[in-house]
Amino acid sequence: MMIKGLVFSVLSVGIIMKFRKELFAFKRHGPYMFVAAEALLLLFIFNGKFMFQNPFSPWQALSWILMLVSAGLALFGFHALKRYGKAVEDWENTTRLVHEGVFTYIRHPLYASLMFLAGGMLLKDLSVLAAAAFIITISFLVTASRVEEKENLAKFGVDYERYVLRTKRYVPLIV
Repeated sequence: MMIKGLVFSVLSVGIIMKFRKELFAFKRHGPYMFVAAEALLLLFIFNGKFMFQNPFSPWQALSWILMLVSAGLALFGFHALKRYGKAVEDWENTTRLVHEGVFTYIRHPLYASLMFLAGGMLLKDLSVLAAAAFIITISFLVTASRVEEKENLAKFGVDYERYVLRTKRYVPLIV
């Protein structure tokens, strides 16, 4: 248990460093992403030891499918942001609205990727602690995406409004 606490603490420092500029800017998506990242880290700490146990059980198979979907969404999302976003400082700060690639179908492939990852990790071992970390992760990812939509509306205006009308948030044709 002490090792898990140490791992959590060390990795949390990295997460804090990533979000340090926006940690208390509650009108931006950064603080909510910080909490989601911390909860996802907890989920990995709770369930990491179950990653390869009973690899052919139905829950494990579904878990790996969700995690592969997560990886695909992340790859396609980062690729589209890099290729079409004309980012200024980093991949997240695009200067044009990206609606190509995976963004043709969903507005938040990177948030969706983290949601699928959290779902996959939850299925590694269903427990009360893992379920709590999962619920916190999903709740804060949803909040972060909604705050980011307000940021995008302020940044891209009517183009973003039109984009919202023709796309779903996380899963094509569903949500």
